[in-house]
Amino acid sequence: MRLLVALDPGLRECGVALFDLDTGELLVAGMPTNFESKARGLAAWASMATATAAFVSSFLEPLRAAGEAVAIVVVSECPQVYTAGKSKGDPNDLIELAGVVGRVAGALGATSERSVLPREWKGTLNGDVMVERIKSRLDERPCEHLRVQLPRAQDKQHNVWDAVGIGLHVLGRLVPRKVFPR
Repeated sequence: MRLLVALDPGLRECGVALFDLDTGELLVAGMPTNFESKARGLAAWASMATATAAFVSSFLEPLRAAGEAVAIVVVSECPQVYTAGKSKGDPNDLIELAGVVGRVAGALGATSERSVLPREWKGTLNGDVMVERIKSRLDERPCEHLRVQLPRAQDKQHNVWDAVGIGLHVLGRLVPRKVFPR
């Protein structure tokens, strides 16, 4: 089995979505959290990677126990520095995200890695509009909605939807649809 692990990286929590690369089906999505609530640097990266790998492994263990070989491809949103006028927060925080992605890929034993810029996968759409587009793509396969584990905090749910969106983009399922007038 070939799995795609899509990440919306964060230092305190990561949006994670697992897809079957052969069928394009969403298997599970959620948001593991870092038990290191204040640390920065290597300690925080390692802790976030451990939590993320544990989330993914909880799904992989039954497959591996059944003797199935699993190849993992990791794709993540690439941290991007914007010009000063468009930047939110400290651009040095993006280094932390890159560290998390590297540690997660290593912890999962990924066979390959890839990153996508935010503009590549979601363009310039408003975040709420993008979440609705992602949900509409899951509507094509209704059972997939049941596999999305959202955090209680409303302001954190976008992390999970972004991970799902990144995976759908890589699989070609997030392509904008053209509407033709009659």
